[in-house]
Amino acid sequence: MTLGPYEHLLEIQHIDPATVVRFKRRTILESTAIEAIGAHLLHLAEEQGRRDFVLNFAGVESMTSAMLGKFMALYRQLSDAGGRMVFCSVDPFLMQIFKVVQMPNLIPIHADEAQALRALSGEQP
Repeated sequence: MTLGPYEHLLEIQHIDPATVVRFKRRTILESTAIEAIGAHLLHLAEEQGRRDFVLNFAGVESMTSAMLGKFMALYRQLSDAGGRMVFCSVDPFLMQIFKVVQMPNLIPIHADEAQALRALSGEQP
């Protein structure tokens, strides 16, 4: 089996009802990495029919606005299909970036992965 261009960037795990995406790099700055991540996430939503996503940012310190754009494209795709997306384990510096672009107004941000999964499954904290 050939590794996809995203394999060194992401860890994907399906934990019903969600697809959990964990980033393997501290920074997401290179355009090729951004394109690979964006394409793979959209592929999961479009081709594989995954509707609920948890994006786990543990260890991620910075990213470009282009990567934020990919997240917004995924958010729109999921919303249009009746899906949901939440973030978790966001570093304080990254949280400031998300607040500047008003991401928390659209995408819920949870303290950790377990809390994010509970929110998607409808469980109370």
